[in-house]
Amino acid sequence: MKNRLIFRLDAACDAVLALFLLASTWDALYEFLGLPVPKPALYAQLLGAALVAFAIVEWTLAGRPGSRELAGAVAVGSALAVVIIVVWLLSGRVTGDAHGEVILWFVAAFLALEAALHARTWLRGRGSGP
Repeated sequence: MKNRLIFRLDAACDAVLALFLLASTWDALYEFLGLPVPKPALYAQLLGAALVAFAIVEWTLAGRPGSRELAGAVAVGSALAVVIIVVWLLSGRVTGDAHGEVILWFVAAFLALEAALHARTWLRGRGSGP
């Protein structure tokens, strides 16, 4: 049950992030939040579309066969995203405001927690397969 809840919460977070990325042509939103405006917006919107699909997969597979493998994939992807965000922040090349950097540090921390929770799910289920 707990793993199912983690997947469902993660799917909801992915859906919210997807909507944010799909709105990447709305420069005022990014500027208000102090985040770098994606240029060109095409890449952010493509990632948003992919996250919509991923959120659907996570929601659907929560607690079902295949969720252990999905947990492993989410753990790797989230950990990689943490590394990317942290490297960009530490490089000083993020062009947003200070409060935008705080948001990105929060996102990195959230993704690190997500990676750890999904890695635990993946590692715990390794011995239960056929």
